Amino acid sequence: MENNARPYQCHDCHRAFARKHDLQRHSRVHTGLKPYSCAGCKKAFARTDALKRHLR
Repeated sequence: MENNARPYQCHDCHRAFARKHDLQRHSRVHTGLKPYSCAGCKKAFARTDALKRHLR
């Protein structure tokens, strides 16, 4: 794949992404940020899909 197909690169691990949003989501791997939490048990998640899976 050409480099310009993935113009957004992580400064920590140099992984490249096609969309800026994907890079922002990936950056939580390095920062440990978990902005989504369960109202019932207060467990925190880095991604909304993980929270939704927890709620099922």
